[in-house]
Amino acid sequence: MTMEKLKAVGKQLLEKLKADKRAVILLAVGLVLLLVLCLSDRHSSKNPKNDVAQPSVTTEQQSDEARLRALLSSIRGAGSAEVMITYSEQTQFVYAAAQDSETESGQNGQMRNKEKRDPVILKGGETQTGLVERTLSPKVQGVAVVCEGASDPSVRSQIVSAISALFGLGINHISVAEMASQEEPT
Repeated sequence: MTMEKLKAVGKQLLEKLKADKRAVILLAVGLVLLLVLCLSDRHSSKNPKNDVAQPSVTTEQQSDEARLRALLSSIRGAGSAEVMITYSEQTQFVYAAAQDSETESGQNGQMRNKEKRDPVILKGGETQTGLVERTLSPKVQGVAVVCEGASDPSVRSQIVSAISALFGLGINHISVAEMASQEEPT
């Protein structure tokens, strides 16, 4: 379409819109809704939410997958491999706490210990954070492997044994499949 035809079509559309007030109102409402959607998307991208239902893959988890991929690819007959590890929970942090204990007497003259734990807070400028005492790694839920040599039962068995030994998983949490051929059909 040439520029002149586009201009002509645009003029015809504007004339029809001017004649019909409902179309103008619908167009205005549509533009306002589009603007609101664009602004809400921009706002949500600036303030990302930590969604527990969709855990993010950390660099450490990607590193685990890369190391496992390299290990499995070194098994004789396995060939190149792709690996995916799923986790049942995210990394957890255990925060340090100051502990105080008091001994107090009860109603019947019995002595009981009362313990109080207050978190250790680190202050840095305007921010405050808790002191991390331990970091608990996420628990591996399952492993999927796709490799070139998976059709060989011996290779498949070695892969399952290696993953089971590394992660303490039962065989029902390990999947090994043969990689699709990279050749294009002619």
